[in-house]
Amino acid sequence: MIKAVIFDYGNVISQTQTGDCAEQMEAMTGVPADVFRTVYDRFRFEFDRGTITGAQMYRQLLEADGYHQQAADQQLMEQIARLDMESWRPVRQDVTYWGLSLKASGLKLGILSNMPTEFLASYEDEIELFKAAHYACFSCRVGLIKPEPAIYHDVLKGLDVEPQEAVFFDDVAVNVEAACALGIHGFVWRGLEQGKRDLQQVIAEHGR
Repeated sequence: MIKAVIFDYGNVISQTQTGDCAEQMEAMTGVPADVFRTVYDRFRFEFDRGTITGAQMYRQLLEADGYHQQAADQQLMEQIARLDMESWRPVRQDVTYWGLSLKASGLKLGILSNMPTEFLASYEDEIELFKAAHYACFSCRVGLIKPEPAIYHDVLKGLDVEPQEAVFFDDVAVNVEAACALGIHGFVWRGLEQGKRDLQQVIAEHGR
């Protein structure tokens, strides 16, 4: 029986990132946009875990690639970090409405996101699905990140459901694979209409 639907935030609830933020960072610093695009793979996890600030993350990135003058400019690093956070703020209203409708239908609504403290400090109270969720698990608050198994256990405990009672949507395949390994019905997010079909199929097979 399906009792809960859990959403990632980035590129699922939020609008899809296009790389425009990296272009703006290049204009601000003179550092190629492609350097900034590597930050997610190289330094983002500790930012999401809550062990470093956004400014520290970008300083580490630029120092590692030899842009020492820019990295030493604390105000510039803070401006870049703020721009990064702002770029993730726009949400998809259609996904928001769907999430709210699932809650209204009686399903538990969960959030499971690798999320830095700085984003929540600025925008948590503005995002409807964050406020509506029965439980929201943010990496910076639990000191864990996807795809670590413990973070999935946290959201399941918060929602008071068993793995097989939950459906999880994330745009990153390795995060979905980790969820499936625990018995959660995980799906790589490929847009709202596909998400609806995926959920309908699971409910048809397992009930609710």
